[in-house]
Amino acid sequence: MGISRFVCLLILLLQLSAGIFAQEKADETQKEKGRQLKILTEQILGEISNLRLGENRSFVYAKAGSIIWQSDAETGLDLFQKAVAELVLSLRAENPKRDQRHQNEILSGQPVRSQILNVIASRNAEFALDALYKTRPQVVADALLYRPEKSTKITNLAHNYSYIAQSEITLEHTLMRMAAEQNPERTAKLLKESLQRGLSNETFNLLKRLYDKDPAMADELTIAVVDKLTKNKFMSGSQPDHQAINIAYNLLNNFVQERPPTAKFVASAPSQMRNLVERLAAFYLDPKQQNYGYYLPVVIKVAEKLLPGSVERLKQIYSESRQRGGGDQYSDEIGKLLNSESTPEQLIEEAKKYPLNSRGQIVQKAASKLSEQGNAETARQLLEENFSDQELENAMANINGSRIGQLQNDGRFAEAERLIDEMPDGSRISSLINLANAAFERNRDENRSYAIALLAKARSSIPERPENSGDMGYAMQIISAFINIEADEAFRSVGSLIPQINELVDASVVVYGFQGNQNFRQGEMIIVNGTSFGFYFDYSVLTRLAEKDFDKAMALIDGLSRRELRVAIKLQFAESGGYNSIPIQGRQFRSEIMRK
Repeated sequence: MGISRFVCLLILLLQLSAGIFAQEKADETQKEKGRQLKILTEQILGEISNLRLGENRSFVYAKAGSIIWQSDAETGLDLFQKAVAELVLSLRAENPKRDQRHQNEILSGQPVRSQILNVIASRNAEFALDALYKTRPQVVADALLYRPEKSTKITNLAHNYSYIAQSEITLEHTLMRMAAEQNPERTAKLLKESLQRGLSNETFNLLKRLYDKDPAMADELTIAVVDKLTKNKFMSGSQPDHQAINIAYNLLNNFVQERPPTAKFVASAPSQMRNLVERLAAFYLDPKQQNYGYYLPVVIKVAEKLLPGSVERLKQIYSESRQRGGGDQYSDEIGKLLNSESTPEQLIEEAKKYPLNSRGQIVQKAASKLSEQGNAETARQLLEENFSDQELENAMANINGSRIGQLQNDGRFAEAERLIDEMPDGSRISSLINLANAAFERNRDENRSYAIALLAKARSSIPERPENSGDMGYAMQIISAFINIEADEAFRSVGSLIPQINELVDASVVVYGFQGNQNFRQGEMIIVNGTSFGFYFDYSVLTRLAEKDFDKAMALIDGLSRRELRVAIKLQFAESGGYNSIPIQGRQFRSEIMRK
């Protein structure tokens, strides 16, 4: 009995020790994350004042505010205010006459401003909505007020006004919807205001949201929306109004869907829907129209219920539109055949019944089945009999890829490697990388050395210093694989490429700036538009390396010569590194942030 008590006590102590150890490890991890977040935030904000473009400073403030919002909403809001202030200053500082030549997007409000406001709205949509009005450029205000029928002057901006105004309305509706989701008490008021301001791609979503809160008001506004749609004949000037067509499609599709009797949904009386489908059918039946898209099946479905007299003609138009679109008239039959249990021999016989240009998929399916059965030579002969040139190379790559995948799944890596060695260079490098990943994941201890050897083999197929974008792309794939298998080699490889990246980036800034590329102004990349400098480099490998060794990865990032590129990459890592719930402690840190 004493021994039994002793064993129970020992087990209890071991469990307590394990729990304490796990908690200590979790605390240590959170402490390290806090250290990393503090470093990232300080470095990002420390770079802001040296950025040339106001839209870059605004975007970075907005992103930084969003990153630390969960742990410090007060500081996050302060950073949002700085973002809006920078945007306002940018609008005042720009010269419209000069910057029109350089496609200055900050003056038109798209897309830089909308992305900044959306970042803010993801945390505080009402603040973002207020900022929308404060940062509205003059050209957007003019576009919202512009009425062609009342204009007395010719302007070269008139043809853009419709697009600019509609983009602004859609952005406003989006922010209102987000504000309603964050503050349910104000949902009905916000959504009613947004719907009364005009229609946008958000209209149907707003109606759905409103039905959850105030069905009566939603019914009233749905009737108003349908009435507006039926009056404009789905035309904007001389062009189809695709936005109105899309809203009508959503309403009609919602109308014919089956749902439980008690479900809430965007409803409207059958008479209203009949008016809508009648007007939309008239649009499609107009012989001048060629814009059919994928909406017609739903229009036909509603017409069968509410407007049967137009169904046959609508079906004919839909069939004609599919033929004009280049669709294969045999596609449905071939699809059924490909999904059947037919043998390779049966598929080969069936293929003979179709025109030459429609046989390809059937022959490839037969070849794949032969290869899976171990008849690789017969499969190769079948392809050579039916394909030539690049089509033959593509077909061979497809069945080889299927066979290699099968061998990998079976753990027969040496056989897969021998098959890969027979492939063309481009396919061989990617296949070696995939094989290395598959072998490593099968058994990380036993296959580690083999996986490293495969990646080294792939790396030997390209120059040490990549000579073109293709080489750089392969180098990135190899580095990406090394991150999981041998992180030290990934760090070494990225470090060897940093000097070349700096050369290419600096050259791109000069060339694109001279050409007036919209991603560059005043010798600086616009961060909102991404990190593309005209050549391929996967900067996400740097954020993945940071998860392996934060300090070493930061040193690599700091080796990049372009300030805006460093900031953009650190922002990416701060967003993807799991810092949302990590607290930043102390008033001193907050005061340091706000001084930057």
